[in-house]
Amino acid sequence: MSIRSVICAAPDCENPVERHPGRVGRPPIYCSTACRPSLAKEALVVEVIQDDTEDRQPGRDWTVRLRRGMHAVSVRQELGHFSAEAFAGELRYFFEGVGPTQRRDR
Repeated sequence: MSIRSVICAAPDCENPVERHPGRVGRPPIYCSTACRPSLAKEALVVEVIQDDTEDRQPGRDWTVRLRRGMHAVSVRQELGHFSAEAFAGELRYFFEGVGPTQRRDR
């Protein structure tokens, strides 16, 4: 069985990729996992945005959204500004483990 070598498909990478004929599955096109594009390289962002639609209650027009690259999902809508910022802070702490949270034990 002979080993064929091709160039990595990542931009600006000219490392060889070893292909083994006869192996099951798709042949590799990247030389390493560092060259393989993935969503994990893009940061997860917690956003607080104000909705400008007219059907919202006054003062309850804030949305908390998670975004990674071109993909986004709204996790809470129709919040007041303070509630939206507090919830976003809790999400940032949950995902990143960074930043203080203000909690009072009762």
